[in-house]
Amino acid sequence: MNNKKEKKLTPKAYLETLIFIHAALLVGALLFIIYIYVTGEGFLIGFSNGKDVFVFLVPTIAMLSYFISNFLFRKQLQDITKLNSLNGKLVLYLQACIVRFAFVEGAVIFSTIAYRLNPNIFYLVISLLLVLYLFKLRPGKNMVISDLELNLEDQHYFQKKGQGN
Repeated sequence: MNNKKEKKLTPKAYLETLIFIHAALLVGALLFIIYIYVTGEGFLIGFSNGKDVFVFLVPTIAMLSYFISNFLFRKQLQDITKLNSLNGKLVLYLQACIVRFAFVEGAVIFSTIAYRLNPNIFYLVISLLLVLYLFKLRPGKNMVISDLELNLEDQHYFQKKGQGN
């Protein structure tokens, strides 16, 4: 006999999950950068004789990750705002945010690995700028409300449940 009860997550639980995922990705990226920097052999300023393909690849991937993550996020938000259920919106919003964070995280990891292979400060700066952008994306109650374009009833429910009631 299966006595499992289905647990319906509250808006507060969705927000806490989103905050936790964001914090884990942000801290993971920072720790990875710190580890690579500390275990490296220092850094170079300036570029070598032009045989380093990462000079073009790292900034291109960083820009692409920024634009593609925002494009996909906005595209997913268009589909989410058409739903009626607040919980349905929150589940899809959580997924959209994870995709957005993952694109930026991937670019951070790539540029950090490029730094490890060719210790040029340029790659490390790009990694840190992407981490700052990821930090800027930190989720909050007001951000969720504005992104999902919640109606007044859903906003009230979200605010009420967000306070732990």
